[in-house]
Amino acid sequence: MKKIDSLLVRHFRSFFVESRFITLVVSILAIVLRFLMFFNKGIPDYPILNSGFAWPYIESIFLESPLVSFLSSTLCILIISYLLSELNVRYGVIRMRTVMPFYIPLIFFSVHPVFLRMTPDLPALIFVLWSLFPLLASYQYHNSHRFAYQFSALITVAGIFQIHALLFLPLWLIGLSAMGRINFRSFSASLLGVILVFWIVFVFYVFGDNIAGFIEPFKGFARIYDFTQYPGYSIPQWGFIGTLLLFVFLIIMADSREIVRERSFTKKVLIFSSSVILFSILLQVVYLNQAFIWIYIIISFLSIIMSHFYTNTTSRIEILSYFLILALLIFYYILNTFTDLSPF
Repeated sequence: MKKIDSLLVRHFRSFFVESRFITLVVSILAIVLRFLMFFNKGIPDYPILNSGFAWPYIESIFLESPLVSFLSSTLCILIISYLLSELNVRYGVIRMRTVMPFYIPLIFFSVHPVFLRMTPDLPALIFVLWSLFPLLASYQYHNSHRFAYQFSALITVAGIFQIHALLFLPLWLIGLSAMGRINFRSFSASLLGVILVFWIVFVFYVFGDNIAGFIEPFKGFARIYDFTQYPGYSIPQWGFIGTLLLFVFLIIMADSREIVRERSFTKKVLIFSSSVILFSILLQVVYLNQAFIWIYIIISFLSIIMSHFYTNTTSRIEILSYFLILALLIFYYILNTFTDLSPF
């Protein structure tokens, strides 16, 4: 039995954790599966609330051509996967060699038609992930004001596409404090990053004689869900939501056992990732039906935690759970592509 377990662990690490060939296979497969879903289901038609500055000026391009919308979203998904992978490679978040941070988000972002459509959440997510680079670079770096300015400016650019991305800025400042130190100078630098980006946008609206248009996106912060009303989900939909939340919490709890054995930097990154996920779930509830960026961010940061967990595991049960999750995702893809039985 021990020999079988050892063989399973070795093959799992060789083919699913360390092999660069799996990244090529999953990339090609994800693109093929996305094309198949696109030709079967098309682009989902749902209203996108005007919660940013840039989107009203470019939305017509994607509305007029579903193919352009699909190709743009696919390119964004590839960029997101690359950023997560590069983040791990550059800063060594996961000490062991792994390619999982690249292909796990590719799989997640290819199982539902909603990810086929180009939305302002995708470019916003790209800039949010980009802002992680200066944040992680600030680890044990005393002069952190430069990094504070960089990640604040990047999150603000994300807010140009999706205004709700700005809500993550306080969390990034807390992360800066955990990574190294935060003082008045770094806090001021972060404010400068926000002001500089918004000043450029403000000037653009002033020249267009549209001050009201500049103020409108900020009103999105006040449009929270009316908790006196029932969300109106069906029993299968509630079951699906509950299952997803259970899955997220189980993965976080399972990886917490691995975190305690890690070095300080990895601990801080993974705890920060878990905090971002929990914060995003809270915001998803508060701003129900307002934006999808919370779901995109949850998937991205959950991919980091899953990659760490499955890269480090040597348990037969945990490895088998990986294939169970993969099988469930394939089943969910089939459900979304070839039937109308999906809860969402």
